[in-house]
Amino acid sequence: MRLALVLGFLATSALSFAEGVVLRYKLEPNTPVFHLMRFKSSTVFASPDSPERNLQIETWVTMRQELIEEKNDVIKLALTMINASQKVDGVEQPLPGATNQTQIVEMKPNGEILRTLASTMQAQEQSPLQMVFPDEAVEAGKTWTRIRDIAEPIPVETKTLYKITELGPKRTTISSIMKLENRQGDTITATTRGSTVFDHTKGKILSSAADSEFQFEIPMKVPGILPNSSSVKVTMKMEISTQEITEPEAQRTDFFSKQ
Repeated sequence: MRLALVLGFLATSALSFAEGVVLRYKLEPNTPVFHLMRFKSSTVFASPDSPERNLQIETWVTMRQELIEEKNDVIKLALTMINASQKVDGVEQPLPGATNQTQIVEMKPNGEILRTLASTMQAQEQSPLQMVFPDEAVEAGKTWTRIRDIAEPIPVETKTLYKITELGPKRTTISSIMKLENRQGDTITATTRGSTVFDHTKGKILSSAADSEFQFEIPMKVPGILPNSSSVKVTMKMEISTQEITEPEAQRTDFFSKQ
């Protein structure tokens, strides 16, 4: 009889899991989540009237994500930049003015940003710490698409296809591929492929990584680099990654010495 009950419980659990899970953020009061983000880019500027310029930038940022309140199916949270450091063409340039800046965000539990409130950080429609999930339960192989507009440096529409590549008892792995469409009709090619691991029991992103490559032409004038305004061909490769860390790790400032 006891064995039958155990088997029955396991069968019920397996059936429930097979029906999929609903991916939702579940921030807890007084329990902030910390992340380490790394941005690395290599950009080549080519212009008919200027020498080719290669710009290498690497940025490390630690962030605190904290619940302010959750009411009427709306999550209000604070995103605070704790520490940041940057290398430009191999030369380290600390960013003390960027620390202790907070952005207040209101979003739905599925990650859809409703609005950003007054803050000292530049408002973003979406960040590496938020992914918008489907409203319904998902299973392995489930796909969905998100479309958004970007105004700078040129107006484009991004269309990202997401796919559940692995669905475990606690973690969900999601792959993504993004394509761009330039609304002005200028030539632009772009490819972004990424992967995110989400803990659907605790409702938080554990890690993510994405590689991008862009090619486009824009009118540009950069003092000291491209002094004359001209049509510039830009080729950019970018790597973005994030991982959950502890609060003591978020206080670190020696990003480059511990790589």
